[in-house]
Amino acid sequence: MIPTAVLTSFKYIILVALCAASISYTITFAGIFKWLRKILSRWGEWFDELIHCPYCFGHYVVLTIMLTTSNLSSVLVPITTSVVYNFLFTWFCIVCVMSLLHAVMLIAYKPVAELETFRKLKEKKQQLNNQK
Repeated sequence: MIPTAVLTSFKYIILVALCAASISYTITFAGIFKWLRKILSRWGEWFDELIHCPYCFGHYVVLTIMLTTSNLSSVLVPITTSVVYNFLFTWFCIVCVMSLLHAVMLIAYKPVAELETFRKLKEKKQQLNNQK
């Protein structure tokens, strides 16, 4: 029988990973947040890379979710008696699951991204033809 604490941690990992993957993917790729990416890109190379990488941005999303979780110690994976180690272990378990979800999202949205790229190239070509 699996201990209740482990099951609780497992559910927390899955739920936070789903939420963080969705948030980080949406902010780093969706057109609705293009304005935010432009602003943060001007702040420097580090911010530019962060705001365009769902995996990188996801670490901070997961950390934010974890730090705002009430009664956090009850959902950490209990691998040691140290809360710090349990926190870090749980954080990176969530990031691992989140990265797998990002891979699925990238595959799922590949046709949409290709159509968007094709549309933008077509618009550029029209603009160039209009300038002639």
